[in-house]
Amino acid sequence: MSEPATGQVHRFAHEAMGTIFEALIAESEAKYAAQAAQAIFREVDRLEALFSRFNACSEIGQVNRLGPGQSMTIGLETYECLKTAALISAETGGAFDINFRSPAKGMAFELFRHQGGFGLKIREIPASQPGKIADLDLGAIGKGFALDKAQAILADWGIEQALIHAGTSTAVAIGSAPGLSAGEKGWPVGVGGVFSLRDAAKRVLLKARALSGSGTEVKGRHVKDPRTGRPAEQCLAAWASHPRAAVADALSTAFMVMNPEEVRGYCERRPETWALLVLDHERHRIFNRDIFEQRL
Repeated sequence: MSEPATGQVHRFAHEAMGTIFEALIAESEAKYAAQAAQAIFREVDRLEALFSRFNACSEIGQVNRLGPGQSMTIGLETYECLKTAALISAETGGAFDINFRSPAKGMAFELFRHQGGFGLKIREIPASQPGKIADLDLGAIGKGFALDKAQAILADWGIEQALIHAGTSTAVAIGSAPGLSAGEKGWPVGVGGVFSLRDAAKRVLLKARALSGSGTEVKGRHVKDPRTGRPAEQCLAAWASHPRAAVADALSTAFMVMNPEEVRGYCERRPETWALLVLDHERHRIFNRDIFEQRL
């Protein structure tokens, strides 16, 4: 492959999962970069067809129609995404819940493996429980999961310098952006949103990691605490960074509803996790600050 001009970054966009996915690819010649971008966008579309709760034929759409004790075979990707969601739910004490729309709430399913592949079974619950048992919504983890798969595809294509994001809310970085200052490594991304953060960088260099943010700037207090059913009131915005985009995506939502001490405890137990909480217009908290080399 021929190299692009110094500092050249090829940019490609694609609408999927209710947002705009974008790929910024350096180092490759334009045609090759475009082909690689189309490969990851095809994968995003494939995952959307599996995960969309609005599509009755998707695997999640079919799961949401199962009754107590019923089961079905699911694909590897659905199994992996649901397994990650269940893990984050357990680790955050239910602050993250893909079943928050159901009156039953919580992980209403069991995952299992069988000779033919992977399966899911809806748990038995008391007959007095009203409403649907499973009403799964992967909106707070599916885009991050798609970015992880996209990153793997770019690796197969030999792409070593790229930034891919889903609507700017979740991004994952590969290698370093061209044109950085001496000593800088990674891709520069903004954090903190519209809020003024005293003594905190509004820019971090993301490398071999993902970063995800949730907040109140656009939709107000739209995030609800699945443990109480009430709007999240612990902070105005939350950012989470983790090596896996699916985990960062889920944690940014969970951190919106967890109090600062809960987030601190999580980050102490998971030192690979970085968190920024905007508590109000004057106060913020950062955990595991040393993960990023921050530059103003």
